[in-house]
Amino acid sequence: MEIIKSNKGGDKGCYKGYVYVVKNIGISKITWRCSKRCSMKCTGELYTDLKIDNPEVKTGHSHLKDDDSVKVEKALCAMKKRWKTGLSKPLEVYAAEISKLDGNTRAKMPVEDHIKRTLRNQRSALNPVEPRGS
Repeated sequence: MEIIKSNKGGDKGCYKGYVYVVKNIGISKITWRCSKRCSMKCTGELYTDLKIDNPEVKTGHSHLKDDDSVKVEKALCAMKKRWKTGLSKPLEVYAAEISKLDGNTRAKMPVEDHIKRTLRNQRSALNPVEPRGS
């Protein structure tokens, strides 16, 4: 299971062609639910231990796995990470990561303008505007 960060800083888990988000952290295990729970009403769930090892499928999915969607999530995460740590322009970050993807994965990527806006918002969150005193 591979862990990537969401837009809001939470963890997403990629496992066997599906993407999961944390549902509950218990005493000895973490319960993950399918990231398509709302959009596709998927009931897929997975358990891992607290070290995020030994994934065990609890409930199957109501949709087919999609390795390209997992690659899209990973590419978006890589773009955000590169954007936060560098001084590149959004277009440069976008172009560098897109060039690493195959045609099927590129087709499933969000619109370029949306990605660039997301990147700008990520950096803005790191550097909030100081309130002016009256």
